Amino acid sequence: MTLRFIFAAFAIASTAVAAEDVYKCTNAKGDIAYQDRPCPATTRESQLHLADAPGTPAGAAPAATTEIAAPAKPAVEPASPRAPLPPLFVCQNAEDGSTYFSESGSPLVRYVPLGALGVPGKSLGQAYGPGGGSGISAPGVNPIPVGKSPRDAIASQLTAVQDTCAPASPGQTCGYLREQYEDVERKLKRAFRAERAVLEPKQRELEEQLDNC
Repeated sequence: MTLRFIFAAFAIASTAVAAEDVYKCTNAKGDIAYQDRPCPATTRESQLHLADAPGTPAGAAPAATTEIAAPAKPAVEPASPRAPLPPLFVCQNAEDGSTYFSESGSPLVRYVPLGALGVPGKSLGQAYGPGGGSGISAPGVNPIPVGKSPRDAIASQLTAVQDTCAPASPGQTCGYLREQYEDVERKLKRAFRAERAVLEPKQRELEEQLDNC
């Protein structure tokens, strides 16, 4: 078989997909050539019909592809929900109007002298004076003296008072907790062993609460 035949066979094979009819040409020496056009008159010609190359026929639906599911991501363990800030209240002192923090929104009722509230209070003897010549000490009989000395401003009677409280805001609560934490830290620096047994748990509790700020 000559090189011409090998080259022709390679060329035909490379174009077999595009051509259906192939011409086999045999010359007088027995050399064979394949081509896609009729053979020369000096050669013996035979026509071959090649089948379509393997593949997807025209118009055929493409083969379904199998989707490979991506490996599932490891489940992320949800973070533990943070505990809410501890309840705290801002209270106003009934005597002088100063404010303070309290863990209870209902302070106990207490009794204070009226003088602490700026109300002068006196006994009947102090208000109307001793009986004197008339021996009477009752309202409406003797005029009520008006005392101007500091001693007269001190009350002898007591009255019930209760501070007013309102829930603290998150910012106020966090500020209060930071002050408490700093105070505990200062005490721990000079605390004895027995005191540390009380202060260290308090320090850990405040750290957990401050995590919410």
